Amino acid sequence: MRVINNHVDYYEYTIELKPRMPAADLLVTELAETGFESFEDTPSGFKAWIPADVHNEAALAPLTNWDQAIAQLLFTQRIIPGQNWNSAWESNFQPVVIAGICSIRAPFHDPVPEMEYELVIAPQMSFGTGHHETTALMVEKLLTMQLAGVSIMDMGCGTGVLGILAAMRGASPVSGIDTEDNAVENARENVNRNLPPRADGSPAMTVEKGDERLLPGTRFQLILANINKNVLKHSLPAYTDALLPGGELLLSGFFVTDENELKERAATCGLTFAGNASKNNWSLLHFIKT
Repeated sequence: MRVINNHVDYYEYTIELKPRMPAADLLVTELAETGFESFEDTPSGFKAWIPADVHNEAALAPLTNWDQAIAQLLFTQRIIPGQNWNSAWESNFQPVVIAGICSIRAPFHDPVPEMEYELVIAPQMSFGTGHHETTALMVEKLLTMQLAGVSIMDMGCGTGVLGILAAMRGASPVSGIDTEDNAVENARENVNRNLPPRADGSPAMTVEKGDERLLPGTRFQLILANINKNVLKHSLPAYTDALLPGGELLLSGFFVTDENELKERAATCGLTFAGNASKNNWSLLHFIKT
């Protein structure tokens, strides 16, 4: 879902807001739509990164045209030359435990004791380590579902963490799709790291490069999509078509304030709202194909 290219120069923006919320959520949403690729919360605001080749006046409009009546905004910028982002990320990546029974750690971390599920994920800046609220929400939901024998598609799979956990819990077959070459390669590596191959030698989770255009002709009992609001709205008809009758859809990657917009779109596709969850203003929505 969210991949930083090691060989591309990036602009890093450090943004301070008073008060921080809800201004930070609003601004992250706007920047994500103008080309910013990655965000990191800070106590006083957040940091945001945008590739140098799409860094322009239009991309900065949410900052330069910000209404100071909403919150006082200050920002600084610096350019970061292409470098080994993986090493920088690994130095800050710490193990995470979700729901007390599932740990997600990097290969260089010690095992977390007494975990029912332990995922070893080398993120390489692909999205999906459990640290972000949306990934944690999806993991928490998967831990409550009966997945044995359930066919699953993980859209925008990033590191593959969601599909891998589902496969650990008995889901089969499990597939993943991502638009980024780096994410596809990373997810495949993580699958091999965490899951034994099938009896015929094929991987326990297949991962392909692409988007919703790969879905026609396929059917799944559960589709996972932790992406952003605009992609989800565009792709909901394709997700619905790819669900078996009674199939379920889990969506995340957006704010609580976006829920009604996505619910309305889902209803027009023939999906029934089945529940939601939230964490720090980020949301998860659960739908069933009626």
